[in-house]
Amino acid sequence: MPFYDYACQQCRHKVTIRHGMADTSPQCCPICGSTKLTRVISQVSIAKSGTDRIKDLSWIDKDLSHRLRKKAGGKLSPGFRETLDRLESD
Repeated sequence: MPFYDYACQQCRHKVTIRHGMADTSPQCCPICGSTKLTRVISQVSIAKSGTDRIKDLSWIDKDLSHRLRKKAGGKLSPGFRETLDRLESD
């Protein structure tokens, strides 16, 4: 079941409530009991496969790629060497 965020218009608390997509919104605020709840759009996370993470290497710091190359010395596979070259050229 997904989590949904709600904001109470009376007490201003934000609450996260777990319920099914087809379920109705909660009837009242669990903090103050008010019926004035508004659903808040919250941040979502998307799981990436390992292959997708390897394709999108923008999250790797260029300094990290330099340290990896230095630590590995000359013992890099051709694929890893190519990946480090791509990181350092961006």
